[in-house]
Amino acid sequence: MNFDEARASVEEQMLAQADSVGELLVQFKSRIPPALIDGAGWDRLIERSSGLPISLATPGFGFELRLHEAEPRADLGLALFHGSRSVAHFEEWSRSRSEDVSAKAVVGLLKEMGRKGAALHRIADMKLMLEYDIDPAHPGPFPDPGLFLYPADGLLTDPGSAHESEALGVMVDAVSAACGWAPDSAERRHAQKLFLAIPSGAQVGSVGGFPDRPRALRMTITGIRSTHELTSLMERANWPGQPEGCAPFVADLEARGAFAHLAAHFDIDEGGVRPGLGVSYYAGDAQWVKDIEPWMGVIDGLRVPGLVIPEKLSALMESWPGVETVFGRRGMLLVVRGIHHFKMVLVGDRFEEVKAYVFCLVFPSLLAQAAADEAAK
Repeated sequence: MNFDEARASVEEQMLAQADSVGELLVQFKSRIPPALIDGAGWDRLIERSSGLPISLATPGFGFELRLHEAEPRADLGLALFHGSRSVAHFEEWSRSRSEDVSAKAVVGLLKEMGRKGAALHRIADMKLMLEYDIDPAHPGPFPDPGLFLYPADGLLTDPGSAHESEALGVMVDAVSAACGWAPDSAERRHAQKLFLAIPSGAQVGSVGGFPDRPRALRMTITGIRSTHELTSLMERANWPGQPEGCAPFVADLEARGAFAHLAAHFDIDEGGVRPGLGVSYYAGDAQWVKDIEPWMGVIDGLRVPGLVIPEKLSALMESWPGVETVFGRRGMLLVVRGIHHFKMVLVGDRFEEVKAYVFCLVFPSLLAQAAADEAAK
């Protein structure tokens, strides 16, 4: 059995593990440290995810943990891959929910990504990422998820290429339409200006937007290798803050070899680059780091008084990464957990937020070990 066949088999088995994402998450409650997600934060998470089909979590799920806040809550990250069995399941689920504008937008994007001859089919990677904001302090209807597209391998790396600049425009237009926004030539132009500012060796990692937040494109530049590359990019992009505000912290991590590369997350609107800026740290070039040791440099750097809640950082370090088997609804599950990246939000000249993005890859049996090993590389 090749990897694609193994993945299809895993999807089929995972679709039978639960009827909703919430039902799947409940099976992992005992494995989630209460310092990270608990109380009203957990209740609101389950309320939101119980209305989402299991097809959104067949590869697993992720949490955005707010390490700077004492409240144990998390936002939820889920993904779909066009052409997969899970997408067919999601499309079937969405047909019975004609009032769900978000589901329609997701289906529309996936169809365009999979339509041969379509510009988005040539440009976008297989993955569509969905980010669900979950705030227990705001009861009532949940906001629609953020939607993120990723360029195909090797694309959006050459800002001097007219073809790649146009490809970026296609992704910007697709995200804007999926968010329900009218086309905006100024916004598109500012995105292309940011593309022109990227350093050699970097690339546009993703383009996304949040339909229920104030309008702004979220454009991520990945493959930044040094503090100097980061601050130079911020200056060339005309970021309306003080790049030197983050330089000492990032330079300290760089000197200790705490990260392999960085990413910068810019918000763009018709007026240009907005003040908030996310800076993410990656321990290696692999996406799924399941061990804690590669992260110790970043974790030690975060032990600055007042920067994070110590109990949360300790719970993350001691309880999250690793591989184990658990009992699921339909038998044993192999679970691979780890940290994907850390992100700090810079406003003006200081970091105001610190977040850990953690993942949980789920496979239905030890027979899926080969698929787990491949996904965790």
